[in-house]
Amino acid sequence: MRASLLSLLLYLLAFTVEAQIQVCFQLNLAPLEQKQLLSGDEDLRVYVRGSFNNWQGTSFELTRKPRGRIYTGTFDLEGLPGDTISFKYVIEKGEGRFFWEDDPDPSNPDHGNRRLVLKDSLLLLPEARFHTGPYFAYPVVFPKEELQADFKQFRTILEGTHPALYDYTEKAVLDSLFDSNYEAIQAKMDFRSFLMLMTEIISRVGCGHSSLWIPGDYWKVAPSALFPLKLLPSGDQLLVSDNLDGSKEVPVGSVLLSVNGEPIAEVAEHLESLSSSDGLIQAYRRGKVAQYFAVKYAMAYGFPDSFRITYLAPGEEKPEEKVLQPVSKEQVNKGVVEHNELSLKELQQGQVALLTINSFAYYGEVDMFKSFIDSVFQVVDRNGIDRLILDLRGNGGGDPFCSSYLWGYLQPNPVPYFQDHYGRYDTLANNIPQPVNHYKGKLYTLIDDRCFSTTGHFCGLLKYHRVGKFVGSETGATYTCTGNATYPALDKTGIMVGTARVMRYTAAVKGMDPRQGILPDHPVESTQKDLINGRDTVLEYALSLASEQ
Repeated sequence: MRASLLSLLLYLLAFTVEAQIQVCFQLNLAPLEQKQLLSGDEDLRVYVRGSFNNWQGTSFELTRKPRGRIYTGTFDLEGLPGDTISFKYVIEKGEGRFFWEDDPDPSNPDHGNRRLVLKDSLLLLPEARFHTGPYFAYPVVFPKEELQADFKQFRTILEGTHPALYDYTEKAVLDSLFDSNYEAIQAKMDFRSFLMLMTEIISRVGCGHSSLWIPGDYWKVAPSALFPLKLLPSGDQLLVSDNLDGSKEVPVGSVLLSVNGEPIAEVAEHLESLSSSDGLIQAYRRGKVAQYFAVKYAMAYGFPDSFRITYLAPGEEKPEEKVLQPVSKEQVNKGVVEHNELSLKELQQGQVALLTINSFAYYGEVDMFKSFIDSVFQVVDRNGIDRLILDLRGNGGGDPFCSSYLWGYLQPNPVPYFQDHYGRYDTLANNIPQPVNHYKGKLYTLIDDRCFSTTGHFCGLLKYHRVGKFVGSETGATYTCTGNATYPALDKTGIMVGTARVMRYTAAVKGMDPRQGILPDHPVESTQKDLINGRDTVLEYALSLASEQ
């Protein structure tokens, strides 16, 4: 009796515990070769990823048959007959460059995944074809009708969303650009050319919050051929601040003169004209071109196999010429250093304080920011510090609740931060409270072309109410700007259209020029010599002013 019961339990258990079910996957990549999306000798690997391996890993790899482009693999999958699994094929082209199928089963709302019902015997799947997305091979080319549809969508987004589309460029001018650039769309146009048609328009809006974002998948197929030098603007020159390949081939501090036979002044002017900025401020455009030169150059000029440059090395009178090898997008990304610093340092034996705020973007940490500011001015008040240097260089803006709180400590009398009541910032159109220990001493604010968004509001208030002196270079922001940007993607190309929405935010000032950044009282820029010697000339100048007073 016991033996029979045990046999029955084992029999039932066999149907309740997941079994190993064999599935043979087959993928035919010959159609991709026929479409010239793959070359015959291209090195690649093929995997299956799905609900059975948590959609990751490379253990389910298919093997290429000796003849043709058929890849197969038979695997034991855990499950019961009747279970449904989801999967997609994944191609790895080069190390770490994975391409997933794009919507192989449009009828499946679950990301277009393939679906398979398991059986109690070996499943031999028919040969499948890989469903590619648009970003699978370079050059990336789209049919004319798809580009036309995306361009119309781009125009609809700007015209239907942007709250101040014609503030800096007249409607008739933008309409003419929209029409002429639409007509310029050609059959099978490549990605870069199409991007430039839209970039030419959005850069004329005069809004630094509105720009185009390149889909990340594009960089999987784009050549690893980007400009290998990191640049820094100095007056009307571009100085070499680093070699992105880690070498010292071009000395730091060198003045770049030309790239691939074209004078750098002409290259920079062209790239600046394609850069978005508030109020069409040239200083902001110049700074962005230097900061993102490698990518901006690639979009406008392509991906050359090498870069022939001329430059003037420090201390030399005769230009030198070199042919540089390009670098990858990963190497370029490592060269873009951005950091947020909140710090207070006492200098010159405690006679001067240096308050560094590289960002106001503490949207989820406003209370932390306020506590920090409170502690700063407690120290300043307790130690009797009457000379304060406020370093806002590189501050790209952020939450007005943060910048307005700092303004409360610096304003001569309680005044509004914003000119009007703006949504969630409604209270900032009222007088900003002034703390008991608000600052009454000398103030020296360090600014540069990277000061943007609400940092422009803040600096506009300082300028308008004559609070302290500005040291450095023109800000990249005015006292007014749009914001609340959204980034909808165009349906065919996936290009994201970053566009401001809702309203324009304006600081509570009058009579200032909306086409100009906040100008320094003491213009100071880093020179070639400063860069070589690692000197912070702007800070040194502010310290000298503080010492005199």
